[in-house]
Amino acid sequence: MKNKASFLVILFIVVFSYLAKSQDITTGTGWGNLFSSEALVLNENFMGFDKFHTDSNPNDGNSDNSADPITGDPIYGFKNDSIEVQFMGSSDKATYIFRNCAFAPEWQTAYAYANSTDNTQNVSDGFVEISRDYEAAQGYLPMIHGEFILDLRKLSYVDIIQWSHSSTGGNKRGVMLEISTDDGATWDTIRYQPGGAAYALSFTKEIATGIKTQNIFNCQPSAYGMTWEDGIWSENVMLRFAECGEQTPRIHDVKIYGVVTPNSTSNIPEIDKLKIYSYDKTIRISKPADVAVYDLSGKTVISKKNTNIILMNDFQEGIYLVKAQLNGSVKTTKIVL
Repeated sequence: MKNKASFLVILFIVVFSYLAKSQDITTGTGWGNLFSSEALVLNENFMGFDKFHTDSNPNDGNSDNSADPITGDPIYGFKNDSIEVQFMGSSDKATYIFRNCAFAPEWQTAYAYANSTDNTQNVSDGFVEISRDYEAAQGYLPMIHGEFILDLRKLSYVDIIQWSHSSTGGNKRGVMLEISTDDGATWDTIRYQPGGAAYALSFTKEIATGIKTQNIFNCQPSAYGMTWEDGIWSENVMLRFAECGEQTPRIHDVKIYGVVTPNSTSNIPEIDKLKIYSYDKTIRISKPADVAVYDLSGKTVISKKNTNIILMNDFQEGIYLVKAQLNGSVKTTKIVL
């Protein structure tokens, strides 16, 4: 029994060491682990924004507040704004909604560089900085909760998002990503990424199944920008970036892969808009439909009514045919597990 326990401990150390080497826990998930079959429709690095930041130097930390000379009330060093940005290959636009945010388009950003001068790969100099909720303490004026909302509802489908972030200082550069598919009525956290010792509470959430997975990515030391990749696989998407109880986060880059809405959809049958795709032995359908999965011999291996997700964990890897029926029409797609 003792030998078995020792073997398990050694195995755990080996596996953890392999994971730590294969994915740098100080710089996030990286980009390219999730394959997108859809086009890049939005590529933002915030370097075209006008500077609005109360610090002259990024190493000074977050955009500072000041005090009203008469009342003493804080004058927040952040602003509210919204802009529209056109999607690639479409006349439709994304809407950026900024609440209590600051901007810096050209800084060699503080806490984003890996080797004293160069930013982590795929982390741009520009950023939007999101204010945190922070009470007055130790001579600091209070701060106020901020958020950056990315309204993608004019896309007919959002596949994956690649994004990067850093922080304004310390070793607690946490960040949170939420999603809404009901026009902002409710929000669900899909990446919760606290910094420092609290990283053990971090998780990513599968949108379709609701399954949470703890991860090993630790948002420290702060001298590294971090790159993230999250599967969205949904329609009618709004995304929201905010703090998660730690330092003020900075979002440097956002890349969206998805499907733009055709200029005219009136003559496109609903079944042709349906998307069938697979990742990690899971089949996903863009809208609930009656679904049947066949092997290459024509045998039905699984079928479900009114669903948009099929788990294939118990089936061998290989090629399958997926037939989805929606409102009397049928679409068949070949997928590879």
